[in-house]
Amino acid sequence: MVHELFLTCRTRFIALAYSILRNQEDAEDAVQNAMISALRHLQKFEGRSAFTTWCTRIVYNAALMLRRKRKSSRTESFPDATENDDVPWADKFPATQPDPEMACAQTETLRAIDRLLQKMSPVLRQAFTMTYYGEMTCEEAGAALGVPTRTFKSRVFRAKQLLMRHAQRRLMAPMLSTGA
Repeated sequence: MVHELFLTCRTRFIALAYSILRNQEDAEDAVQNAMISALRHLQKFEGRSAFTTWCTRIVYNAALMLRRKRKSSRTESFPDATENDDVPWADKFPATQPDPEMACAQTETLRAIDRLLQKMSPVLRQAFTMTYYGEMTCEEAGAALGVPTRTFKSRVFRAKQLLMRHAQRRLMAPMLSTGA
């Protein structure tokens, strides 16, 4: 899923990194570093934001880190204000709406999560959906079910662990088969 997301969003991620680094090769390096970082830290994804938002932030941070590294090794020159730039100024800003590929990737991600949720025990599935789909706090959901908050938090934690374990297996299989 991470690998597929990075492939479908590669152009967008490179554009983001390029807007920070102003160098195509550096932008591609930053996206590659971000992908490696996302795979390494996949188990830390908590689901408090969209998966694509999480990956976008990793790309952004990777570009900033690369800029910091490269800045010390070379002096940046500012573009000449009189240079004639063929790119309209409006195209230099990232779009606020997700592109169709991003929307499709989000839909596929949600479908995969739903399929994994269907395999969970009803108690864990209910805890996860009340928290992440129903946007209830653990206190509210625990009270609604008549269970202590700690019990409900434990159920949410176990549901997330189970979901991440299954998601990692599904993500790593395509990557291992392609030799990536």
